[in-house]
Amino acid sequence: MTITMQLVIGAVMVGLTMVVQAGFVAAAFALDDRMIPSRFRKSRTGTTLLLASATIWMLLALSAAAWLWAGLFMTLGAFQELEPALYFATVSLTTLGFGDVILSPEVRLLSAIVAANGLIMFGLSTAFLLDFVGELRTEGRATASRTK
Repeated sequence: MTITMQLVIGAVMVGLTMVVQAGFVAAAFALDDRMIPSRFRKSRTGTTLLLASATIWMLLALSAAAWLWAGLFMTLGAFQELEPALYFATVSLTTLGFGDVILSPEVRLLSAIVAANGLIMFGLSTAFLLDFVGELRTEGRATASRTK
């Protein structure tokens, strides 16, 4: 596969995983805005559970990206079995990159694109979680100041 083709395929996958991640973020905010009672959000137990749930939710978004990349690797014939494809995608997406499983030279440029994709996705997840914590803290402070 040519370098140009790998770059095009990689760009499409990065775009797809970003849309999926953005969908997870949008769903989390929508769920939080519409379904979580205010009194639950203002309790310590509630905020702890909300933050834990949001973190797990973002891990699911990252997992979805790993599955998408693994599917691509299987489609391209880079791996014959799902387990090594998913393992490689996860290790590359997290930028850990053990090097014990590698891509063939025909598609190895994709491994760098997966790593860059992971950096972007972890950055977006971190930004979401920081914003979420900020909202919870702001609501907590507003509640505390009203009760004084």
